[in-house]
Amino acid sequence: AIRDVYKRQTLDTLLTETGMAGGDVIDQLHRSVWEFELSEREAVRLMERIGEADYRIAEGANEQVQLESLLAALTLDE
Repeated sequence: AIRDVYKRQTLDTLLTETGMAGGDVIDQLHRSVWEFELSEREAVRLMERIGEADYRIAEGANEQVQLESLLAALTLDE
């Protein structure tokens, strides 16, 4: 879908053009969760997804792959 392509392009821009680190993206998402209009269950699920990506990045996995995986998982959860 077009929206999914836009999400990936935005991620690419953050990581490559602005030089933002994957960990910074994760940190910002983590801080922003409670600002989204989500049920408590949805917020917890989002935190779990963010935590999984954060753990994998901390263990040395490729940041971009993990963030794209996070986006894909969130898209499937919609």
